[in-house]
Amino acid sequence: MKRLVAIIVILAVLGFGTSRAFDWWNFNVNTPISSTSHNVTFHVDLGESPAQIGSDLYDLHLIRSTIAFDMYTRLTDAGPKFQAGSFVLNTNMSLVQIVSALQHGRPDEKTITFPEGFPLRYQAALVDSKKIGTLTGADYLKAAQDPALAKAYSFLPAQPPSGDFPYEGYLFPDTYLVDPTLGAKGLVAAQLDQFDAVFSADWRALIAQSTSGRPKEDLRTIVILASMVDREANNKNATDRGNVCSVYYNRLRRNIPLGVDATLLYALGRLTPEPTAPELSLDSPYNTRKHTGLPPTPISNPGKEALAACINPPATSYLFYFTDKQGTTHFETNQQDFDNDIKKYGVSAS
Repeated sequence: MKRLVAIIVILAVLGFGTSRAFDWWNFNVNTPISSTSHNVTFHVDLGESPAQIGSDLYDLHLIRSTIAFDMYTRLTDAGPKFQAGSFVLNTNMSLVQIVSALQHGRPDEKTITFPEGFPLRYQAALVDSKKIGTLTGADYLKAAQDPALAKAYSFLPAQPPSGDFPYEGYLFPDTYLVDPTLGAKGLVAAQLDQFDAVFSADWRALIAQSTSGRPKEDLRTIVILASMVDREANNKNATDRGNVCSVYYNRLRRNIPLGVDATLLYALGRLTPEPTAPELSLDSPYNTRKHTGLPPTPISNPGKEALAACINPPATSYLFYFTDKQGTTHFETNQQDFDNDIKKYGVSAS
């Protein structure tokens, strides 16, 4: 009887261990390290071993376990099939997907990183500067103006406003792998796909509900607000983004002109210097000192942090802000404090 009990206990332990081992394997191999989308540039050198590749992937927080990576590549014989070159991987890719991607590299593919909060014309200039095969900034702008895009992507305005760049604001800033065979259209599609992934269904449901910091909103309004935040806020300070957007919401509620000079600079076709006195009197819909409400379109292509800040801004009473000479942003609730602090701290020249 005792022997039978011992056998049953051993079998139970083995069964439990097998179950735990299977759970460990499934978690490390099939479950992405993150549920959010974040592109990561990854490079494989010629002759680099699978073990070193696994170590690099672990260091970049793309996989959870080098042991699981090593076991999977051995079981599938994937290691010898890894290609040298540059890859754009994502934190929401599973180990299986990453291993597959590393087997399908192209030596002529190159990466490009678009910074947050820059207008389309500056993204095109970056394309030119990267010298990616025959791809030019003009090709990129042409692809980004294709009216057929509105039918392919439901978040794009079905009737774009008149202007040179009807889809400004939606060409998501991130790191991309440029496939020469797909050219500018492939790059634009990748940016729009990434916007669609970042501005998730959860976000779209969230903006349809009011919060303490904002009313119910549509996607277009959030993108316009975020495009201004990325041009105006100190991007090294996440709190500043939310506070800047709260200023915009507070002014919109009170029908006070937004007074964002970056919107006028967008119409003038430059980022700096600040508008001159004659320019400030221009009767442009982008002159938010003269006209109340939002500008007609986004003024840049905002990143995830700016979008998040405008989706969930803090509830404040701020109506003014400025950045001082040390790069600190000050927020004020009234004109007098605003003027006094400008005299006290000075205003940044940039």
